[in-house]
Amino acid sequence: MIIYKHGNDIFEPQKSAFRTTESTTKLSASETKVLQYLIENNGEIITREKLLEIGWPNKVVVPNSLNVAIANLRKAFKTKIEIIITIKGAGFTIAKNTFIQHTIQPEPISLVNEEMDAEKSEKKSISSHNDGHSISKSKRQLFQTVSFSVSAVVVFTWVTLWVSSWQSPPCISFNEQEICGNIELLNLEDLPKTASRSLYIDFKGNIYEAQ
Repeated sequence: MIIYKHGNDIFEPQKSAFRTTESTTKLSASETKVLQYLIENNGEIITREKLLEIGWPNKVVVPNSLNVAIANLRKAFKTKIEIIITIKGAGFTIAKNTFIQHTIQPEPISLVNEEMDAEKSEKKSISSHNDGHSISKSKRQLFQTVSFSVSAVVVFTWVTLWVSSWQSPPCISFNEQEICGNIELLNLEDLPKTASRSLYIDFKGNIYEAQ
């Protein structure tokens, strides 16, 4: 790809653009052809007829079309220095070495595509990893929350039963004795032979005389 540099300004024929440090101006096809021809023939005076032929090939246009194109190019230059010089009665020219030609090797399309694909793949991988990590983290948090809730319910239930057993423990009557508390732990052989009419069994199975 060929570009032309004028100081820090750049003319890119393939993109039909003239770039300065301030802005980029999009040129028409005719303006691009006229400017490139003047640059490639710098130092020579190019007639109006020739420039009309270059800018508008095989077309019939009014002579003023060239004046408009030259005016638009001068606006794009954004400089007080007259780059395109008008030679009265002869045509236009650009001074020698005003623009320096540079050839830039474009990157192979396949390489560009591979880099883009690699970048997309990397972003996708990172995104997937982050999503997976987020999902895993969310699952872990949910599991912890559920486990805590279940544990809290179990503890609350046990405490409630334990407290309620003291306040109003289940009781049974056996041999004219009232036995209360954790009666599921009752072992008849452990019952005292001589005891009060009221007994209490704690959560370990120990038997006490109720006061």
